Amino acid sequence: MENRALGGDLALGQDFRKAADAVYRAVPLPKRQAAFQGLYQKTLSSLLHPGRLKALIAKMEPHGSLPASCVFLRAFKGEEEGAQLSEGRGMLGIRIRTATFLDEAASAYLLRHELTHIQDLLDPPFYHDPISPLGQETPFEESLLRDRYRTLWDLTVDGRLERRGQLPPEMRERRAAEFRSLFPSLDEENAAEVFGVLWSGPRPSDPELRRMVKGAQELCACLGVPLRAPAHASRLAPRPGGAPCPLCRFTTFEWSEVTPGLTQAVRADYPAWTPSQGLCTQCANRYLLGALFAPAPRSDDRTLAASLTGGSIR
Repeated sequence: MENRALGGDLALGQDFRKAADAVYRAVPLPKRQAAFQGLYQKTLSSLLHPGRLKALIAKMEPHGSLPASCVFLRAFKGEEEGAQLSEGRGMLGIRIRTATFLDEAASAYLLRHELTHIQDLLDPPFYHDPISPLGQETPFEESLLRDRYRTLWDLTVDGRLERRGQLPPEMRERRAAEFRSLFPSLDEENAAEVFGVLWSGPRPSDPELRRMVKGAQELCACLGVPLRAPAHASRLAPRPGGAPCPLCRFTTFEWSEVTPGLTQAVRADYPAWTPSQGLCTQCANRYLLGALFAPAPRSDDRTLAASLTGGSIR
């Protein structure tokens, strides 16, 4: 209604206010919420958006099954947008921001992307396991594996949309950057080859994705891509725009050199961490200071502290 008013069409907003005033005057308080819900539905149905969204959903049906019922809910932040199945998988809920809803191109991409995820979940050969965790070690590992799983699945979805001619042009490079940030041990050639197989190849199943997220070696093995050792495996170079440190998850532009002693200390807390993932200087300094100021160090502790700093401890 606000967009209509800004365009000079005041009729819809005026009609809505008149109807809302009538609800306040004539409907008792206990029944007022239901009356307003009916008014909202009637007003929304008078716009073109419901028909546009229904047409988009209908065009997705040839690519896989979808629930018979769908409800749209308002999202207030971008990270809240998405689609989710009900517990019995008989209803679909889609959360979408108002700005996305009004933007035809943005809403079309969001729906196509999210509904393709839902179709995968409902496809028996996908073998989705909603219960088992991705990792068995630490919360850090589970968080990293979830990020990898989401990104790998996202890029296989967008690869399919591109083949249908339905992908915004900037999304391929965005997915490639996300992929590279989560598998930094892959060199440029390896990363491009793996990305190409995932983007253009057949959709992986849930068990296959679960194996791929374990690391670069497992990822390449699953896809049949030869793994080449990176030229500089001990340091993670800053990526454009910064990237999250795998330990603290804060975005950083400053990555620490990784010594053998630092690797040993980090792995004591994060067994799944590898030097190729890197760590920010703040996290590295925390381990350096911990080694330097640990109470009553034994001789082996002093050796570790020296190897952490690359020097000697007096």
